[in-house]
Amino acid sequence: MIRVLICQLLITVLGYLATLFFAAPNHADSYLWGSLTILMSFALMGLGYGLIFQKKLVALGVSLIVFKYAILGIIIFTLTKLDWFSSIAFAMGVASFIVSAIYYAISEALREEKEDGGRSTPPV
Repeated sequence: MIRVLICQLLITVLGYLATLFFAAPNHADSYLWGSLTILMSFALMGLGYGLIFQKKLVALGVSLIVFKYAILGIIIFTLTKLDWFSSIAFAMGVASFIVSAIYYAISEALREEKEDGGRSTPPV
């Protein structure tokens, strides 16, 4: 999961710089907020599921997940009220997580292939 978070952080920085260069500063700020929101959401989700699966703290994990969505709702509601906020740039920031998910899927597939030594399983 750390690899995905690092990848998302890199995409956040690169996307922010690209948006700052090609668009207005308010669009870059909105992109940054969207990307950081999804980064924070994913980090808290990993923490919550880690508590649930590793330490069997179901109540604490579930309360963390519920609390996370309440905080995210407040953040998004507050951002939409700001004059400089661009909803399209924010949505692009949130959608930047797709690139991180694709990176994770490809890296896991390559890792599994390397562990198997390139052997394919016989058909059943």
